[in-house]
Amino acid sequence: MAQITIPAHEHGIVRVFSLSMSDDQAKSLRNSRQAQKDALGMQQLDPRGIDVFQISDLAEIGLHGYLREGVDADEAGLTRDRAKLRALEGWVMLVYSSAFEGREVTFTPTPELTLIGTYGQAKRDWSQIEIDSDAAKPYSGTPTLTPPQPVRGGAGGAMVIIGLLVLVALFCLWMLS
Repeated sequence: MAQITIPAHEHGIVRVFSLSMSDDQAKSLRNSRQAQKDALGMQQLDPRGIDVFQISDLAEIGLHGYLREGVDADEAGLTRDRAKLRALEGWVMLVYSSAFEGREVTFTPTPELTLIGTYGQAKRDWSQIEIDSDAAKPYSGTPTLTPPQPVRGGAGGAMVIIGLLVLVALFCLWMLS
């Protein structure tokens, strides 16, 4: 496979690799961080940015649905590769940008890994929403100047009575012995 270059400070990208290996090898890859580094041909890698799983584990949602709903991959790229993603079987490895820890990296995956696609995650609109409500205005609440009084109860008095009863019982035992 050709070299893949990741630019510095990349974020919001997921790469999907198909795994051409036996179930036992794929399970070993899923459970071994060193095997993941070796498969990608890298020395440093954040393992929290890698998912290895069997496509059949996704049940009805499938890989295409998982990337759309679970990863929030950009719909344009998913539409372009819809047939390819739905035809995949076996095991896949998802490598997120966070796996590269913001570094510029060039790596060559082993031949058992086939890059299926690179998908950007949908950008969120974080613009401020205007709310026209009196309750949303600053300083619109009614301040409480005095704290509420705690409920007065007989819990303290009951403890005193129980203590006195214990003392009387101990005194009686002492007198009888």
